[in-house]
Amino acid sequence: MIYSKSTIKNIAESIGIPKLKDGITTAMAQDVEYRMHEIITEAMKFMRHSKRTKLTVADINSALRVRNIEPMYGFETGQPIKFHKAASALEDIYYVEDEEIDLDTLLEEPLPSVPLEVVYTAHWLAVEGVQPRIQQNPIQIDAEAEEKGPASKRFAKAHSKSQDGVEPIPLVKHVLSKELQLYFECITESLQSIDPIVKSTALESISVDAGIHQLVTYFVQYIAATVKNNLHKLETLRTTMAVARAIRSNPNLFVEPYMHQLIPSLLTCLVSKRLCEEYTEDHWSLRDNAAEQIADICRRYGHSYHTLQSRIARTLLRGFLDPTKPLATHYGAIVGLTKLGASTVKVLILPNIKAYMTLLSTEMEKSNAQLTHDGKHCQEALLEALRVVAREESGNAEGGLESASLNSVQKGRLSAVVGEAMAGVVFAEKDGGAIVAGVLAIGKDSKTSPDGSSVP
Repeated sequence: MIYSKSTIKNIAESIGIPKLKDGITTAMAQDVEYRMHEIITEAMKFMRHSKRTKLTVADINSALRVRNIEPMYGFETGQPIKFHKAASALEDIYYVEDEEIDLDTLLEEPLPSVPLEVVYTAHWLAVEGVQPRIQQNPIQIDAEAEEKGPASKRFAKAHSKSQDGVEPIPLVKHVLSKELQLYFECITESLQSIDPIVKSTALESISVDAGIHQLVTYFVQYIAATVKNNLHKLETLRTTMAVARAIRSNPNLFVEPYMHQLIPSLLTCLVSKRLCEEYTEDHWSLRDNAAEQIADICRRYGHSYHTLQSRIARTLLRGFLDPTKPLATHYGAIVGLTKLGASTVKVLILPNIKAYMTLLSTEMEKSNAQLTHDGKHCQEALLEALRVVAREESGNAEGGLESASLNSVQKGRLSAVVGEAMAGVVFAEKDGGAIVAGVLAIGKDSKTSPDGSSVP
């Protein structure tokens, strides 16, 4: 037996039970040995599940909790237990010395810092099968260095940290084959070619190839860098917008995770104050192209990201209502809001068109050819926004607007809504009657009670 009769008798005497019979001490020693064996067996289960080969105090405490027994106090996992021998004439007795703690000193010590609250965070474990190099994910360079040997490991560790001791972690690590690297280089060189056939072939390849999903992030970065570095090169920006459209039109690519990186480039081409060297160049078509792509993104991914369209509309509205912005920015904002649909035009453009036309008329009256040129394009953009509303109200298809005779009352009501300057532009159009009918129908609907009766 592990516990002898004398040990049981000494413990019994220490708690005030003298002269314990031998039969009782033998039975108690056997029961204690059985209970200890049971607790140790249970603790070894915790040790094995923890992938350890050394039994700790924490394992014993976990086993005691399973048995609904109060755990042991005063022992730490990393603290060695020292037994001291007590002088005795009969037999050797060993004990654990308890450390004396001064309560006054303990009370005077500063309180420990408040622990941080438990928080949850989300991160990408893998994107298109590639693990991002972020702090939450394991660093693969250590595993690669271990496979190559100690010398490679030391080299990797020495070069993974900078001089100030900070370890730089790249955002994304992509392992590209030589074929994909060569393909990307050829495509980017072809996009810079002056030959339209070579350029169109490269765009077609991007829009149909099925094995370039690993290059999506590189193309998105290429678009962002090209737009940033070539803001005044109109032809380069048009090619970049064509690349963005080709990537999104490829049915074999999953581009949804990269939309947040692509939208800023599209917005830059839409509302940037200057996209070319001369104002007479046709940068308006580039803005129209960017607006169409942004509207298409909102339609395709709006169900997954419910705030996407509202955030874009809020950005465009700020550009539209800011009087310090150039007219080119106003044009991009108007076109972008118009492409988002008739409901956006009703809520964001129509209530502000009268005040904006006052600003636009003031700018166009200045003796500046560029302001006059840009102002006409803004008027055309506003006119197209009103056409979108008229089509929805009349139910006619594209190009189905018909002329209508206008009386002075209708003209006055339209002037009250859009201003006299914009009303004059509408009256000069062939489809002015339909536009007036659509705009006035909105005001009529807003002045109708829920039961259909007219509200004075």
